[in-house]
Amino acid sequence: MENPPPLPAVPRAAAPDLEAAAWQPPLGDVQLHWTLLGLSAGVLLLSLVLQVPDEAAVQIPVVKWPLPGVCSFKRVTGRDCPGCGLTRCFISLGHGQWERAWHYNPAGIYFFAIVAAQIPYRALQLWRLRVGRAELSPRYLSTFVLVSLIAALLGQWLVRAFV
Repeated sequence: MENPPPLPAVPRAAAPDLEAAAWQPPLGDVQLHWTLLGLSAGVLLLSLVLQVPDEAAVQIPVVKWPLPGVCSFKRVTGRDCPGCGLTRCFISLGHGQWERAWHYNPAGIYFFAIVAAQIPYRALQLWRLRVGRAELSPRYLSTFVLVSLIAALLGQWLVRAFV
């Protein structure tokens, strides 16, 4: 069996100088982290600003405009979905009303913590990309958090709906 012919040598001038070129993170990664950072900060800001004047309404302060309910599942079936109460839960948490938040959606407290944790996590990722370090990649942790959130939402919904 013959050895394949050697590959031709690439002249030094034609090869990219990796040390001289500054490494740039993929633009999509940076945009993703900025987007998730902005969305998380926006959600937390809205939870501080909006109000829950009664059991079923969310309103914009000062002008006292109520926001419309958006749950299609509830409109069609007349029953709450696993996510019903999350908005009111987040707003209650933003105002420090833990018992009220638990009343609206117990899994929402966990969800709120996940959203709040995105701010330092995404800021850290952006810093790592900026200084040329690799992103942290907690794949198993991310999967665990997502699966446990879905389980918590479905679990609290089943308990409320059928117990």
